[in-house]
Amino acid sequence: MKLGKRLSIISAPAVLILYLVLLLNLSCSVAHAASSSAISQSYQTDNSDIAQGTLMSLAAAKSGLAVPASNSTAATLVGVAANSPLIELSTGEHGSVQVAVGGTVDAFVSDASGPVRIGDKITSSPVSGIGMKATAASEIVGTAQADLSSVKTVTKAFTATNGQKIFVKVGLLPITVNVSYYSASTSETAIASILPPFLQSVANSITGKQVSPLRVLLGACALILGFAAITTMLYAAIRNQVISIGRNPLAQSALRKGLVDVIVAAIGVLIITIVAAYGVLFS
Repeated sequence: MKLGKRLSIISAPAVLILYLVLLLNLSCSVAHAASSSAISQSYQTDNSDIAQGTLMSLAAAKSGLAVPASNSTAATLVGVAANSPLIELSTGEHGSVQVAVGGTVDAFVSDASGPVRIGDKITSSPVSGIGMKATAASEIVGTAQADLSSVKTVTKAFTATNGQKIFVKVGLLPITVNVSYYSASTSETAIASILPPFLQSVANSITGKQVSPLRVLLGACALILGFAAITTMLYAAIRNQVISIGRNPLAQSALRKGLVDVIVAAIGVLIITIVAAYGVLFS
């Protein structure tokens, strides 16, 4: 009886300790899973010293070479460098880097454009590989999941791409990766919501940079009006020629000359339309 009582006294603290150990292990596992809850893709790179959390862009619009993002490559943002993602869409090879293209991951973020708060959109900054709050319409890499003031930061001096020396606070901030176009103004947001995505992609490919939805819409309208005018001109000219030949077959040569003049005019309208659309996109 005394032995059973003694065992029960000893076993109670032991069970409690065992429970605490298991709980601690479970918490660590959950924390590790949360920190790795990202989907990544392998990209080729010529930089072997890319740290986890670096914002990454493509060197050119149609290239597969990833480089640390900056203002000049904001239009080709692809994600954030991640060493231990939860899911890898492609296996890494020699000379490659795993880039988180979805999920939540820690990223280098600075206060170069002002204090960063939870819910702010993160874009590239003048400092290579480091993000900042998006304050104007631009391509973004994702959304901040915490205030920058809530994480450990260091003040660094950087030389921006324009040669200017700047001092910013930099920290590893959790962000939800979702590369997309951010329209800062309400009007551009409304336009972006109704604009077909393929038009935005075509405009970005043609110009080699991110084009605002308003310019894409204006360019598309110019093309539609131009083609509508050309179609109307050609339809009216052909219809009138058929009717005129039916009434006076001897006037074929004069009518053909008139049709050639209409075709030349239509080509001129087409050239003007394309130039106008390009002007809207590139201006």
